Amino acid sequence: MRDPSDLVHRANQLRQQADLETDQGIRDRLIRMADTYVRLAESENWTKAHPASAASLADVFVKGG
Repeated sequence: MRDPSDLVHRANQLRQQADLETDQGIRDRLIRMADTYVRLAESENWTKAHPASAASLADVFVKGG
């Protein structure tokens, strides 16, 4: 698990790099990568806010999800 603030920081670095890029294809890829880092940070935050309990994990195995 990564620290969400590290992921957001990396996303900001990628956006800054994209701002300096002259090749539109590379610029678009950098922005997509930054967006992915932000989504990962959001996912990490959600996971921390909603930890899995032993009971919910048991339900997955007993009921199949």
